[in-house]
Amino acid sequence: MANEKNLIPMDQRTESEQREIQSKGGKASGAARRRKKTMRQAAAMLLGADISGGERDFVEKIRPRLLAFGISEGDATYQDVLLASIMLKAMKGDVKAAAYIRDTAGENPSLELKKQELKLRQEELRLKREQLRSRAISERAASEDGDTAETIHIYIPDNGRMREDGV
Repeated sequence: MANEKNLIPMDQRTESEQREIQSKGGKASGAARRRKKTMRQAAAMLLGADISGGERDFVEKIRPRLLAFGISEGDATYQDVLLASIMLKAMKGDVKAAAYIRDTAGENPSLELKKQELKLRQEELRLKREQLRSRAISERAASEDGDTAETIHIYIPDNGRMREDGV
């Protein structure tokens, strides 16, 4: 059983041992990614599958709603029935169901705000880059003319992090 005494740090292992351990880790990571991808594909396939006979009773109950949503009983998939049942809950006042339908439809207001904020930040960065380029060009031209170059001070915030020496 592994404990502190028999664990060997990577920096104390030979290169071949390190490569072997890294190789095993990479293979395990790849297998996990493939399993997740397969599960996503299976879920997508199941959601798109036609409704089997056992669920027909449920479909009969919500048949008028499916028809109101433009889905015929014969064309109904699990995804259609799932979304229709969530929509029914939302229509009865379930706020979480309403938020799920809204988000699934791609109309999440917080996501839209984040997209707008990202666009503004990108534009701000573009303008800053442009200013830095023009400043560098003008400084280069000034230094070529024999003028002294202006000293540039760069401030980097520490974001609350401290260095190892405590400063």
